Amino acid sequence: MITASERLGLRYYRPEDTPSIFKTYTGDLGSAKYLARQPHNDVAQTESMLKKLSNPSSLASNGTCVWVIEAIRYVAAAGLITVAKDDASMAVHFGIGIPYRGRGFAAEALALTSQHLLATGQAAGVSSFTDVDNAAAQSALVKAGFVLTGRAPSFYQAPLLGGEYRDVYRYQYSI
Repeated sequence: MITASERLGLRYYRPEDTPSIFKTYTGDLGSAKYLARQPHNDVAQTESMLKKLSNPSSLASNGTCVWVIEAIRYVAAAGLITVAKDDASMAVHFGIGIPYRGRGFAAEALALTSQHLLATGQAAGVSSFTDVDNAAAQSALVKAGFVLTGRAPSFYQAPLLGGEYRDVYRYQYSI
């Protein structure tokens, strides 16, 4: 376990996580709405991504690392946190699987991630961004202790929203 609270643990993936992560998050059309990618086509695509990005050397080799958000009570992979190098700081992104939404897991996982990165000296600051229309993500970021710092126009392309360039709100962890 990388870090944990009473309810959640952040860890690298285990092969048995892959089917449920695919079914409830990476392969779900609705979950990909505000992402810069299409939903995964099959479990193998999710497995390939996790093998490459969810291991102890991922951050050093790829500049990006994915941690599984484990719901301890359910002994289940509830979602993913992505950590990406951004100069001296780290950018964090998150996704929660369908059955685990609405329970505060996203905010708690964001706070755990930010606290861990700062406490271990891996980052001088932690930031995030989300689509200006993604109210659920904005709420999770604020609950986790992030503050809105600005808006970036035409920041990314959203394939499921017609491929148009989308504006994002930028956030900075402040606790």
